[in-house]
Amino acid sequence: MTRKALYCIDTSALIAAWDERYPIDVFPQLWAGIATLIAEGRLICPEEVAHELDKRSKDLATWMVAAGPIVVATDQEIVNHVARVLASHERLVAERKRGSSADPFVISLAKLRGAVVVTEEGQGTEAKPKIPTVCTAYRVQCMSLLEFIRAESWMMGGPTRSASSGQADLF
Repeated sequence: MTRKALYCIDTSALIAAWDERYPIDVFPQLWAGIATLIAEGRLICPEEVAHELDKRSKDLATWMVAAGPIVVATDQEIVNHVARVLASHERLVAERKRGSSADPFVISLAKLRGAVVVTEEGQGTEAKPKIPTVCTAYRVQCMSLLEFIRAESWMMGGPTRSASSGQADLF
């Protein structure tokens, strides 16, 4: 039996999905799939992501709490790993970012749990590292939101033209 992937999701991916690209009123199937992954314990995030969401998107934060146990509490093992990440990539948490940054917590939780990071951050550089840069350094698999949707083989239904009738069908 093939082991199904465990994902650790970043604030950027959640905000991009909820507020920008795949709102729940237009893509309810996507959010049902996300809720299923949460219920199965296959989608997690550190509590720092929950704090960021609470500041940036109250509706999404409320939905996530209702969806199930997604938030992993910060423990000493995570704190120790975050310290290592920041020692080697101190610019990961930049002054320009609002409030505290969940980025090193996302990477550390993924590394410690063997999860794939889902983020919408760009690659970055060694001088200005972002999540994918640091994931590469720590040998943590990292993917975009669209890659995550594809990895789960989710297809969003929509109108198509029936070959026989020429009318729109909804799947």
